[in-house]
Amino acid sequence: MKVPMTGVIIAAAGEGRRLGSKLPKALVPVAGLPLFLHSVRTFSSLSFVREIVLVLPGEWIERVRARHGPVLARSRVTAMVAGGARRQDSVLEGLEATTSPVVLVHDAARPLVSRDAVREVALAAATHGAAVLAAPAVDTVKIVDDRGRVVETPDRSRVWLAQTPQGFRRRVILEAYRRNGGRDATDDVQLVERAGGKVVIVPSHNANFKITSREDLDRAKKVLDRK
Repeated sequence: MKVPMTGVIIAAAGEGRRLGSKLPKALVPVAGLPLFLHSVRTFSSLSFVREIVLVLPGEWIERVRARHGPVLARSRVTAMVAGGARRQDSVLEGLEATTSPVVLVHDAARPLVSRDAVREVALAAATHGAAVLAAPAVDTVKIVDDRGRVVETPDRSRVWLAQTPQGFRRRVILEAYRRNGGRDATDDVQLVERAGGKVVIVPSHNANFKITSREDLDRAKKVLDRK
């Protein structure tokens, strides 16, 4: 099956306080480029990606445009929009700036996502309605109560750790947002789950860790420098 024309929302509005930087996380330089540009490069290298929307802190949009505008234009970045109070609010702003029948949502804090993974998620989303890149749990998982006591040990073979990109048919994710009623969600596929939709797993086979600390940043730099 051919991958349909796809839009990408890169969520890059986080503050990144744990990195100890005065810059927003997505603008912190890694291997010579701001963090978000590594993801832009990967997505724009795929022929089925028609549009890329960057969701940034509102006060940084014009500075990013002035510094990187020509590169972004060549990389199929069609819009830069201001993020909202929560991640899901930021993604909704990005959704409203896209028109493609399939939409991928990706965290700028995952700069090492592979082209193959992007292609597989987009295809699975087009086929099933919603898909999430995820890695199987390698550690035993414990469920605890509000007093820190273990109450359950789920079957590890059924536990997967969600990553991004997460992909959707456009109408599926828009309907999920409409039906959610503003409730908090930790990721976008959770909204589809709440709406009764089917979400399929796409196994993650390569390093696609999320940068949350200075140690993660150093680790990513080493990988990117090798590339």
